[in-house]
Amino acid sequence: MRANTAHAYFVSVLEKVRYVLLKVEGGSGVAFNMASKKGATNAIRDNSPSEDFLNSSDVVLPAPSSPIDLEYTVESDESEAECIFAFTALVKDLIKLRKEVSNLWDEYRSGKLDLSAAAVGANLAIELARSMEEEMAPLLPKYFGAVCQSLGLDPFQKERFSDDMNFACYDIGTTFLYNAASLLEAIRTAAPHSARHMPCYTGKFGWYDAQRAHLKTMDNRQRWAQDKAAALEVVPDITLLFELEGIPVLDEFARGIKYIFETEEIPVWLCFAVQNYLDTLRFFGPNVTDALAEFHRFNEITAELLDRANLADYHQNDAKKDFKDMRKMVTVKINGVDIFTASRMALNRGSRNESASRSSSFLLHNPLFCGLWIHYARVMFHQTGVRYAAKPGAVLHAVQLYTAVRHQQQEHLMPVPEWPDLDRLLAMQGLQAFFIGTEPPASLQAHFKNYCMSRGVSPANWLATAIRRKGKEGKVLLQRSRAGIRELKFGAPVSLCCAARMEKRAIEEPTRRAWNAEVMQKEEQAKKDGAAATEFQPGAAADRKIKAKAKAAPAHPTLTAPQLVHYFAHVIQTEIPDLMFDYFAMHTMARGLLEKVRAQADDIGLPLMMYVTTDVADIAGLVFALAAKEMASKSGQSQGVLGKVAMVIREMDQCAPNATPVSTSKFGEPDSGYKAADELKEWYGTIIDRVRSYACAIYMHAI
Repeated sequence: MRANTAHAYFVSVLEKVRYVLLKVEGGSGVAFNMASKKGATNAIRDNSPSEDFLNSSDVVLPAPSSPIDLEYTVESDESEAECIFAFTALVKDLIKLRKEVSNLWDEYRSGKLDLSAAAVGANLAIELARSMEEEMAPLLPKYFGAVCQSLGLDPFQKERFSDDMNFACYDIGTTFLYNAASLLEAIRTAAPHSARHMPCYTGKFGWYDAQRAHLKTMDNRQRWAQDKAAALEVVPDITLLFELEGIPVLDEFARGIKYIFETEEIPVWLCFAVQNYLDTLRFFGPNVTDALAEFHRFNEITAELLDRANLADYHQNDAKKDFKDMRKMVTVKINGVDIFTASRMALNRGSRNESASRSSSFLLHNPLFCGLWIHYARVMFHQTGVRYAAKPGAVLHAVQLYTAVRHQQQEHLMPVPEWPDLDRLLAMQGLQAFFIGTEPPASLQAHFKNYCMSRGVSPANWLATAIRRKGKEGKVLLQRSRAGIRELKFGAPVSLCCAARMEKRAIEEPTRRAWNAEVMQKEEQAKKDGAAATEFQPGAAADRKIKAKAKAAPAHPTLTAPQLVHYFAHVIQTEIPDLMFDYFAMHTMARGLLEKVRAQADDIGLPLMMYVTTDVADIAGLVFALAAKEMASKSGQSQGVLGKVAMVIREMDQCAPNATPVSTSKFGEPDSGYKAADELKEWYGTIIDRVRSYACAIYMHAI
C-alpha cells in the first residue's frame, strides 16, 4: 500500500520536474568567450608597426560593392529537450511496471498465481524495460537532482560525514532508480576487472535481515543499509551463474550484471532490475522462505516422477539424454548443501574470510529466480516427456484403440469405458496427433486404415489391384509413405517461448533483442490470421504466407507494458496443468494396456500369428484388422472383439496411476480457469489467444 501511494505521488511530481529540467537547459546555451580567457602576456605585447610597413606604397582599395543583407538563423538544439520528454515517459512507464510486478507477487501470495507465473511476469517486466530504454542512463543523476530540487531537498546535504546520501531523499531515489544506480556504480567500481572474479562479500556493511527489512518502523537510514547489504550479497552469487554448467537458466538481472562488467556502463533497465529485486525482498519480508520451500518441493517431486519413469522404462529411446539432463537439473542439493553454497566454498577454499563458509542466500532471497527455475524445469519435463512417449508409439495406438472402442460401444448402446487421462491427453494434443483428418474415423474399416497409415502404410495400397505398382513376377508391392505418420506435439506455446528466452545460451547470444510490445503484437496477430490457412501446409510455405500477411496486417491496439506483463503471467498460469501432465506415466499406462490385450489374446479371439511380435503396438493393429474383418478371428467371430477390449480398458482405468502429478504449489492445484475482473473477461480471452499464437510463431522460428 505504501509503495502504491508513493508511486502515485511521484507520478504527479514528474510534470513539475520536467518543467524544471527544461528551464535549466533553456538557460544554459551561453557561448564560451575565448577572448576573456587570454593570458596576461597579451596586455604587454608590442603592437607598433615595423619600418618596412611604414615605407611601403599605399594600397588601392576596390570600389565598395552594394551591401548584402545577411540573415542569420540560430538553429536550436532540441535533442536535450526531446531526451527529457522521453526520459519522463520512461520513468512513468517504469513506475507502472514496478506496480504491476508488485501486483503479481501479491496475487502469488494470495494464491491466485503460481510462483513460476509471477516470476516469468516479473522477469518479462525487466525485459520490456530494456526494450524501452534508449541510452538514457546519463540523465538519472540530473533527473534525481531536479526532483529533489522541486521538493526543496538537497541530495548532498548529509547528516553525517560517513553517510552515503541525504536519507531524506531515500524515497525519491528509490522511485527514480537513483539508489539502485548508486549501488551498481559502487559494485562496478569495487570490482572493475571482470564478473568472473567477483570477490565474495565479507559482510563489511552488515547482512540482509529478512526478519527486519520489511518493518514500517525502520527509518530511511536503516532501509538503505538493508538495500546495500542485499545488493552486495547477491551480486557475487549472480556471477556464479555464468560459471556453473548445471544451471541453464538466467534472469534479466543476471544478464544486466554481465553487461556492466563487459561494457562498464550501467543502463536504466538494470537499475530497474535491482530495484525490483529489493522491492520483492521487502514485499515478502520474513515470508521470503516460502518460495524456497516451494522450489525444493518441486525439485523433489519432479525427481521422484523421473525416477519412477526410469524404473518402468521398457525401451531404448532417443529422449534418454534429455531424461538424464532433466534428472541432473532437479538435483540442486549435494549432501544437503545447495549448489551455490558448495561452489562458493570450493572457489574460496583456503580463504581466511569467514563469509566464504557462510551458506549462500541466493536462492533464499530470490523468489524470481526460484520461479524461473520451476518454470524452465516444467517446460523441460513437458518436452522430455512428449519425446519419451512419442517414439515407441504405445500412446498413439492406445488412444486410437480407446477411441474405436468408445465409438463401437456407443453405436451398440453399450456401457462406454472412461479413461480420464486418455481423454485429457486427446483434448490437449488434438485429434490430428492421432488421426488423419479433422474428425475421428467413422467406421471400423476407417479405424483400420488410419492405424495402417499411422504406421507408414501408403493410402495407395487401397487402390484397385490393377492400377497398383507391381514388382517381380507381377506381385503387388506394399507401398510406404510417411505422410500418415502421426506425432505428438508440444503444448503450452507461451511457456515454451518464455523458457527458450531465459536459457543461458539464449541470453548470452549478442544478437538477442528484448521483447517489444508493439512488435510482439503485430507478429502474433499475423500468425493468428494465417493459422487457419496454413495449418496443413508445409513449414516453409506456411512461413512465407505468414510473412506476407504480416506486411499487410492492419494495425491493432497496442497493449501497454504493464498489461502485457499481466496477461503473459496469467497465460503461463493457464498452461501449467498441460506442462505437468505426466507423459512418462501415460506411456507406461498405454503400454500396459496393449500388453494386457496381448496377454488376453486367446480370450479376445486374436488370431494365432506365425511369429512372436516384439512391438506391442502391433497388437492394436491385430485388433483393428479383426474388427474390420480384414483378418479372421480364432473363433471366426469378429463382432465382439472391441467389446472385450472395452473390458480390459475398464480394468486398466481402475488400477492405473494418475498422469497428473501432485501439485508442487503450496496453494494446491493451479487454477487453470483463473478469470480476470468481469470488465476484462472478454478482452482477456482474446489476448490469451493472440499471445499464444504469437508464442507459437516465435518458438517454431527458434527451433
